[in-house]
Amino acid sequence: MTIILDDIKPEILEELQNQATYHGRTLIEEIKFILTNEVKINRTNIRYNAWGKPVTKESIENTINEMKALRKNIAIDQSNIREMREQGRRF
Repeated sequence: MTIILDDIKPEILEELQNQATYHGRTLIEEIKFILTNEVKINRTNIRYNAWGKPVTKESIENTINEMKALRKNIAIDQSNIREMREQGRRF
């Protein structure tokens, strides 16, 4: 597989080359090493929701936003709470 990276800042490329030289690797070997270690460190287990769809940061944010919107639609003010308490006392 070939991966092409465009628009890498020259200072980043220079730092990568310096790290590669320090570690006795080529630039490509250094990039492979960094990517491999990052994947191992940040390995995530995919979790699924009740409908079998993968849970992602985006899906969590969408759900939170939907819950906030619902909260606005079904908000109960103080007068309603008082009325509910009084009705509960009647029974």
